[in-house]
Amino acid sequence: MGKKSGFTLVEVIVILAVISILAAILTPTVLKYIADAQQSRAEEDVKILSAMLNDLIKDTGQYPGAMIGAKTFLCTPGTLPTAGAVGTFLATAVNCGLLANHLPLNDPNEDATVGGAGDYRATGKQRWRGPYITTLSADPWGNPYVVNASTLVGGNTAATWVISAGPNATFDTAVTAAALSSDDVGVRIK
Repeated sequence: MGKKSGFTLVEVIVILAVISILAAILTPTVLKYIADAQQSRAEEDVKILSAMLNDLIKDTGQYPGAMIGAKTFLCTPGTLPTAGAVGTFLATAVNCGLLANHLPLNDPNEDATVGGAGDYRATGKQRWRGPYITTLSADPWGNPYVVNASTLVGGNTAATWVISAGPNATFDTAVTAAALSSDDVGVRIK
């Protein structure tokens, strides 16, 4: 019989040690790239949503806040985050209308009758010309993007944000704040 070749125990331990060291060095760098990509995606998403909402308002001549009845917020899909301090965004399922019924669909009153009574006008110079966006998704951390629709009505001068709770999944920005707080990601649309 010939001599059998293979790795010795020492060689295997050295290889595992080198792989462990490389993993320990590269893991923080890779995690930083992932965090930066999530932040960039959220920043771009809120810009796109704010542009689409502005297009909707321009086309229809109507503010979404006037179309949602007793709802306070418009939300994309996602797990609803918690509110930070008193007066911050708190988009509960009860007071959160579907942003999907304004941008991809013309059903702001959520009666499942697209383009029916109570929806944006479908004809005339000022009408719904959507879909303004084809799909809406959660932010990179699984939370919804939220718009304070209660301030998105004619004559209201309070700040209106398209906002994400950010990586900590807690809204830290006050509903009508002039600037963002903590790690929230958003764009002020008025």
